[in-house]
Amino acid sequence: MRSPFLPVVLPLAALVASLVRWLVQGSGNLYTALNKRFYVPDPVTEWRVSTQTPIWLGLEICAIIAATAIGLAIGAFIIKRRERRLEQQSTILRAASWVVAVIPLAVPIAAFASGPGPARGVDLLPAAVAVNVESGIEGGLALSAGSYEVVHGQGSTIVGKLSAGGEAFDAVFNGDLRGTLRGNPAALDQPMTLEISVATASVDTGIAERSKHARESYLLADKFPRLTFRLERIIAARPVSAEQIAFRAAGTVEFIGRTHTVEVTGTAKRLDAAEQAHLGTRGEVMRIAAQFSLVIAETALAPDKGDFDGDRIPVQVSLVLRHTQGVVR
Repeated sequence: MRSPFLPVVLPLAALVASLVRWLVQGSGNLYTALNKRFYVPDPVTEWRVSTQTPIWLGLEICAIIAATAIGLAIGAFIIKRRERRLEQQSTILRAASWVVAVIPLAVPIAAFASGPGPARGVDLLPAAVAVNVESGIEGGLALSAGSYEVVHGQGSTIVGKLSAGGEAFDAVFNGDLRGTLRGNPAALDQPMTLEISVATASVDTGIAERSKHARESYLLADKFPRLTFRLERIIAARPVSAEQIAFRAAGTVEFIGRTHTVEVTGTAKRLDAAEQAHLGTRGEVMRIAAQFSLVIAETALAPDKGDFDGDRIPVQVSLVLRHTQGVVR
């Protein structure tokens, strides 16, 4: 009579294989991502989300597999005692143990089958390179005055950089991202307005359950459906190249029912025909890459500040804007 403890071998093998996969991944993540988000270098937007989305195992799934092995071992002990008492083999219970034992093997098999991360891929959006802009407004972009609308798709997104529970992750917003810039990019000393907003319900942290928790418990998306930024004025600007300027600006952010004053730094670049083709757009197009930060204790998240590992939320904004004045849409 074969030992009822034999099924335990399968989840133990699955646990070893899963831990090997976790170590090979090298990211030290706690939670499993069924569609792991990676950023890869892009010639126009600097970084873009890769189309490769492998299964990325976390320690929590390894713990579940270990618990399964322990549960099967306890079950085997119970089966053995039962069989001794009844003096006959518990065929149904043994079969059930084998069924349960096989299931964990699907985890490492699926993970390895989904492949590794993309070449040169990173799982956190790299911080933008800081460009120092002291004072004064110089230069501009060779673009027409008027209105510029946000172009949806690659190149337009808002990313919050978070760390909680010992794990760093990106909160990406790009659902219903819309906005308008009005002014003259060639004359930055003239009045200019920019307003952009995004649906808070579109937040994607890379883990479905974590995104749901962020949406419902932190962002209160049902009550505060949009995150909004408004430009107040350009503080300083200087040319970086013939097609790009660096700037500092003052603005406000509406976040979970409160308005916060922020200083924004970044760059604005006029895109040429090849760069526009790369993004699937045309006309007079610019790309703005900017960053600012929110002090958690000053936001509506203050009561939950202990849940975060830092005291600030850095925010990176990437916008592709197309000139629309006189364009029939």
